Amino acid sequence: MYLKKIAAFLLLFFVTPLCLAKSDSMFACIDDYPPYQFLGPPAHGIHINALKELAQIFNKRIRFIESPNIARCVRMLKNGEVDVIAGLNINNKREEFAFYAPYKIEEMHVVISNKSVEINDYQSLQGKIIGVPRGTTYFKKFNNDSTLEKIPIPNVRVGIKLIARQRIDAIITSSIVADKLLADMNHLLLKTTVIEKDDNNEKVSYFGFSKLNKLGLSQNEITDQTTQAFKQGRFVDNEK
Repeated sequence: MYLKKIAAFLLLFFVTPLCLAKSDSMFACIDDYPPYQFLGPPAHGIHINALKELAQIFNKRIRFIESPNIARCVRMLKNGEVDVIAGLNINNKREEFAFYAPYKIEEMHVVISNKSVEINDYQSLQGKIIGVPRGTTYFKKFNNDSTLEKIPIPNVRVGIKLIARQRIDAIITSSIVADKLLADMNHLLLKTTVIEKDDNNEKVSYFGFSKLNKLGLSQNEITDQTTQAFKQGRFVDNEK
């Protein structure tokens, strides 16, 4: 009898932390990134709808944690303070604390600049001051290019204002973000230029999941269920 009590106590000791680690909610970090993410109340946008759909797939309630920038979101993901970020690009450093599952087909990248600044292709970026939102990555050629002059900025919206004031020369973002913000901010003197990527395998945008997530599912279960939903077009349907 005494040994059975000891065994029951040890079982409770080891099992309880696992139960506490599981949550009935899915926590997603979001920052200001129209039209993908508009901060609330209520939060809305393309990523927001996709995250709501993802929560339904996992049978969780969605909880949004607002952040001033993507860099803060990535730190929260690393520490397990949030479970997921939508539209997170893959890089080697993040793979230490995050894993990925496909979310959507990525839009083409464009460079925003003043109309007076000559930018026609990737090579035209040489000699330009390029604003990069903190924590943001784009495509491998740009991310690894140490010959370009890149400076950190809070976000794309601030970057557009800095271009208008001629504090920087350019920023890179997706075509859908550029169209939305330029229209909203009424910057008629700015232009967009399509930048062709060499690494065409990077055409998928991902959900980035924390390895410390509290979804109560294995990494394989999370990636398999998300990949199946991606193939079924469940996240694309939510963009309508």
